[in-house]
Amino acid sequence: MIRVHYSMAVCVVPLVVVTLLLYASNNPQPNRIQFPLDSMRFAGFTLRPPTQTRPYLRVGPVGYEGLGSVLMHFKQSIILSLALQSSLHLAFTDVLDHRYSSSEIYNRNAPADARTLYLGKTCRIQDYITHDERDALTRGWCNGEGWAVERLERVREGISDCTGIFDLESWKDELVQDLNGCIISWVRSRLIPHLTFSPLPYSSFSPPHFARPISVGIHIRWGDMFAPPGTPILAHNFYGSFNFPEIIRVLTDLRAYAGPTGIALTIAMEDANHRVLALLNETEYTLLNSPHARALDDLIALSQNDVLLLGESSFGALVHLIAPRGLTLVKGDGKFGKFANTSGFGRHVVFMSNYTPADLRLLQVPVEHQTRGGGGKKSLQIVSSIM
Repeated sequence: MIRVHYSMAVCVVPLVVVTLLLYASNNPQPNRIQFPLDSMRFAGFTLRPPTQTRPYLRVGPVGYEGLGSVLMHFKQSIILSLALQSSLHLAFTDVLDHRYSSSEIYNRNAPADARTLYLGKTCRIQDYITHDERDALTRGWCNGEGWAVERLERVREGISDCTGIFDLESWKDELVQDLNGCIISWVRSRLIPHLTFSPLPYSSFSPPHFARPISVGIHIRWGDMFAPPGTPILAHNFYGSFNFPEIIRVLTDLRAYAGPTGIALTIAMEDANHRVLALLNETEYTLLNSPHARALDDLIALSQNDVLLLGESSFGALVHLIAPRGLTLVKGDGKFGKFANTSGFGRHVVFMSNYTPADLRLLQVPVEHQTRGGGGKKSLQIVSSIM
């Protein structure tokens, strides 16, 4: 009996991979890898009969970056697991120098009934979907394209008797910056499954009268602080966060729109540079600068704001994906596609290339919930049941 817990130890992963490859090379049906159902035990893991939700295991590391960046290296696995009505689990990987594991954090809230892997028949996704077709297939499914939906449905039917799926894709071969609109429900279910937030109440007055200050969150990427020698920080063009003149401009607009109740400001800046922050001329704000091991705490705290000012950094995009109803202002014009089709869950997105102060009125305009992938309502039902 072998129970493979959702947080797989590093020492177990090579054993599983070697075992899979040995069985695959000698099995007359290479798409089906059969294991004897006896009382074997290894590394503290046990085995039990199949569970309600089939595990989809991404074997091997998914990269050694933070919560936002690492997501780009297993996004295709998320989409395939959803299309195949399975629950994704990631091999254990430490973030270099950050003293936490991104994969462990993404695994914490996986469905309880999918944390046990029955190794009676286990499939490798690579026997059904080649590396060269992964990108087009996952994009097609997310866009609801008929050929991709039908292709993955045939794969799902072909592996219906498999109790687990192994994905041997290398994180070095996958880098997907967009498609966040397709995985937003999965991300929220894994990072904030039980989080509640009281959004800004709608006002029937014109101009609006707010019952509380408008909460505003700003992410200042630590890497953006390295300006070329001789370049003033106020003139420096940031890569992954708002330039300071833009921040000052939007905060001025927000104070004018908020009226007497004003705004409540939160700034997230890893390894905060107070000399730089002083250039904003803000005297009252909450600073998020927790130790690296508490990166998830700062991510969630920043996300829970009515208005977010973000660049197209991976961390900033992830903050937006888990944010409640409100408004996200994004630096630039969205050329990386990280915010495309992510206006669901009541969150508007406006790029600064098109911004005017009138966009702040979107705080009073509802957004219809949007979930993309595999054909509308059906995919929403699937996503809700297996994440």
